[in-house]
Amino acid sequence: MARKGDRHRTAKQAKAQAAVVLAAPVDLYLAPSPHPMDVHEQPLQLPCGCRIIQRLQFERKALAYFAIVWVAREPLGGWEEQYSCDTAHGYFHEHVHGHRRARDRNDLRPLYTHVDVQECYDEGYDLVQNRHDRDCRRES
Repeated sequence: MARKGDRHRTAKQAKAQAAVVLAAPVDLYLAPSPHPMDVHEQPLQLPCGCRIIQRLQFERKALAYFAIVWVAREPLGGWEEQYSCDTAHGYFHEHVHGHRRARDRNDLRPLYTHVDVQECYDEGYDLVQNRHDRDCRRES
């Protein structure tokens, strides 16, 4: 049987090796340049006057990037982003305040391949729709 000091030293070495493995850099997925991509933008008009806009970028018929944005009409007639989620920067993330505040980005999940982007699409649409349903103050 190993002595207490040996067991302690072995446990510390194992913990240090595990930390090195966890700290190893991982390449996150970044969508290719938009030039060779097929880009679609689909606005959906909601009964309250708001819109949900989907920007989808496909590469070789596979979804490579998406942004889903809830916008509301400003008093002066323009559109203002209220909430969004997208797959830029190697993460599926949300912009809680519509890019209006510093550090409003909340990373939800790292992306490693375009398959991760495709798997996040339904969740992204649900996040935007649910946030709209919860926070929209306009009459339906």
